[in-house]
Amino acid sequence: MVYLEKTTDVEDLFTPRNGRGKDERDIVEDVFVTKNNLTINRLTTLGRFGRMLIVAKDGGDVLRDDVMLEVYRVLETVNDFTIDHENEIVTFNDICLQWSGDCITNDISLIVPKGIERSMVNITYPIYNGLFIGSALGGVELESNAKTVRTVTVLQLNFYLRVDDEIANKWEDQFLETVEMFTSDEIDVYRYASMSIELELENASDEVFSSFTIAFTIIINFAIWSSIRLDNVQNKPWLALMGVVSSGFGVVSAYGLLMYCGVPFIDIAATTPILILSIGVDDMFIMIASWRKTNIRDTVEERMGEAMSEAALSITITTVTDALAFGVGVLAVFPSVQIFCAYTGLAVLFDYFYQVTFFAACMAISGKRERANRHYGTCLRVRPNDESPSKFYAICCSGGPSRKKSDNSREESPHAVMIFFRDFFGPFITHPVTKVVVIISYIAYIGVSIWGMTELQQGLDLRNLAWDDSYVAPYYDLEERYFTTYGPNVFIVFPKELNSLEPSSNENFLVTLEIFENSEYTYGDNFTDCWLTAFMGYLNSQNISQDSNTDVLLDVLKNEFLANPSFERFSLDVVFGDDGAITASRCLLITRDIDSSNRQRDMMTEMRDKADDSDYDITVYHPAFVIYDQYTAILPNTLQNLGIALASMLLVSLIFIPQPICSVWVVLCILSIEAGVIGFMSLWDVNLDSISMINIILCIGFSVDFSAHIAYTFTITEGVSKNARVITTLFTLGMPILQGALSTVAGISVLSTTNGYIFRTFFKTLFLVIVLGLLHSMFFLPVVLTLLGGSSKNDNNEVSSVAKSKEKSPEPNVVAHQNQAYDARE
Repeated sequence: MVYLEKTTDVEDLFTPRNGRGKDERDIVEDVFVTKNNLTINRLTTLGRFGRMLIVAKDGGDVLRDDVMLEVYRVLETVNDFTIDHENEIVTFNDICLQWSGDCITNDISLIVPKGIERSMVNITYPIYNGLFIGSALGGVELESNAKTVRTVTVLQLNFYLRVDDEIANKWEDQFLETVEMFTSDEIDVYRYASMSIELELENASDEVFSSFTIAFTIIINFAIWSSIRLDNVQNKPWLALMGVVSSGFGVVSAYGLLMYCGVPFIDIAATTPILILSIGVDDMFIMIASWRKTNIRDTVEERMGEAMSEAALSITITTVTDALAFGVGVLAVFPSVQIFCAYTGLAVLFDYFYQVTFFAACMAISGKRERANRHYGTCLRVRPNDESPSKFYAICCSGGPSRKKSDNSREESPHAVMIFFRDFFGPFITHPVTKVVVIISYIAYIGVSIWGMTELQQGLDLRNLAWDDSYVAPYYDLEERYFTTYGPNVFIVFPKELNSLEPSSNENFLVTLEIFENSEYTYGDNFTDCWLTAFMGYLNSQNISQDSNTDVLLDVLKNEFLANPSFERFSLDVVFGDDGAITASRCLLITRDIDSSNRQRDMMTEMRDKADDSDYDITVYHPAFVIYDQYTAILPNTLQNLGIALASMLLVSLIFIPQPICSVWVVLCILSIEAGVIGFMSLWDVNLDSISMINIILCIGFSVDFSAHIAYTFTITEGVSKNARVITTLFTLGMPILQGALSTVAGISVLSTTNGYIFRTFFKTLFLVIVLGLLHSMFFLPVVLTLLGGSSKNDNNEVSSVAKSKEKSPEPNVVAHQNQAYDARE
């Protein structure tokens, strides 16, 4: 673990590896200038920047004269602060993004210059003096003529950098600190930087550490206290503690191996210990329950053989299915999902290894202590309960089976919870009326789940990667509320064949451009920033025919049009080859009302569809497309992983569970639980994104645990009827399953109050899968097994195996051996 390497890169973790946006970016960067002299809307990445949203404290017009004084004061504060880099003093002007040799200024300095009264400026919106200001002013209220600005609610200031290295990191850190320290009686300033989300991710593990500590403490205490009984010999608190330690070994081993192999660590992987602890504790409860069913008068070796023969296969099924579920997750296209599943899947395997070796050895040692009738705490020999000399001794010291030859008890006395499942819950769930109610309830459950799935939103909102009380949250709230009317400036890249400047070529160019302008997600030709339309207007103004010789037009384009300061920006959009001809060009379209993840996805998809349907090799791109790709990849990738996982679950179940029909019911239970988790999580304000996809994958593993235990035990249980077999199955597994579920829910409950979406989503989905898994294993599946479960070989026998076992008496030499041991002790 000394090789720990943490990563927080948002693009690397939360966007698909094979995203089309990354290929489009490569195409654009190969063709156009991408460094140094650039305008903001022609950046091929989201860039390095600091950004502020400014509102008046009274909620009024932010362009008022008294408010604008404070706006310029904070603007100057940012421009003037310095950072130290390699013993040199650096200011914003030294590293700012430049155009024509000057820093790109904020639009506000062009709209209301410093020292000019607001009443002297008549601002048109969204175009002012040829400048698009829709992304600078938010919450704009227009005059009655619908052209000039009356009031503005929010002002946006941008500070873009032309560097992308340690200097940018230092400047952004200082920017965030400087703006945080800025105080004013007139304005509130909300800050954001390009590294803000990554900085939030870096702090996430530290913020939630205390919650994890509490969760671990709850699970450990629950495991220990739920293993305590009134019998001082058959008590197993130390064995329960070793079960927890065994799970810890699995986590440390997995972490150490993967970190040594160079696999980076991510914050969501910090939830792995809770998951493995839950799985390990569940396995421990199953193994202890199997031990308690063995003959207390057998040797330790015989009891271990019997217990492991029953429990080991059961926990092997769940381990294989869990590991397969996470193994499928490693095939996902999202690196965050791959990394999480690698850590958790390997930890599951290590946990299994330690359970059947280390914990099994601890169980054998505990068994030897019990056979010698030693106290669970002091390890001193004590008398059986029926030989206690006093009530105090009976409470604090005595325990173990009776030494009397007339005592034919073969098993540990059942726990009160086990008795409840055998005598009350089992008969209740197998009653015909109960079965009808359960079936009707299940139909309602499926209906609500399907309805919830239709309401599911897709995509990861970047604000959810930050803490709720972070400075990022209010910034995103304001941006979402006031700055979605005008969306990203999408590049439309045209190939060489449309850039010859011949009349037919120009016509095809404009027809193709019009196809994109006619999209419902753009403003038509109103705000299109295109060199060809501007150039044709320039030719008309200069009385130059558009049908002129191509060489003449190229000369005018290069030496006059692109040299004109008003059109100089288009030099970034037109690429000339060695022969002087245009090899490629681009136009920029402003999109509209991109106010939700669905609109972002649909806009990008429609732009790409239009490009694919074109007769020409058109490329569409915006830096945000790299992020938006998650919206198109998340659903098919989730369905693919679910399909592969379910097929794997069916195969494993068919191999390990004797009756194929029960294997089918296990897989259907998994599918049912997954449907419930996805449906209910949409009703619980959880989107389908890479974070919830991780949780859906882990839900596959968790959902199989309880159902597989019930189905397997049902198939090997003998009884006079299916109802009797279900009752016996619940008597055997009801308590350990309930223990495992309650310990997990109790542990993760502390995460319900965290301020982080990542960990809150983890709680919600895991809570849902545990609760729904418990309902399926305790209600739905038992009812189905009583109706459609396979038959055991002794279903027609008049006496069940349980009854037969009660008729058997312990071997005389076993009782004699124990009596000799007690006599020797005395």
